[in-house]
Amino acid sequence: MSRKKPENLDFETARGELQDIVEKLEQGDISLEESLKVFERGVALFRNCQKLLSEAEQKVSILSEKSMDAEPEAFEPDHAD
Repeated sequence: MSRKKPENLDFETARGELQDIVEKLEQGDISLEESLKVFERGVALFRNCQKLLSEAEQKVSILSEKSMDAEPEAFEPDHAD
C-alpha cells in the first residue's frame, strides 16, 4: 500500500502517523538508513501539520474580526403558539 503525500493528508491522519513515527524512532530497533527515511517522513508530516494549524488559525482570526465588526441585530424569538 502506498502512502499518501503528507500535503494530501488531513490534520488528524498526519498527526496520528507522526505519533507512530515518534514511537518507532524511540524504540530504536530499526537501522540507521530506515531511521533516516522515517525521520524524513516525520519532518514532512510535521510541516504539513504546522501548515494546517496555521491555516485554521487564520480562518479563526478572520471570522473573529468579522464577528467583532458586525452590526448588532435585534433578537426576534420564534413564536410557536
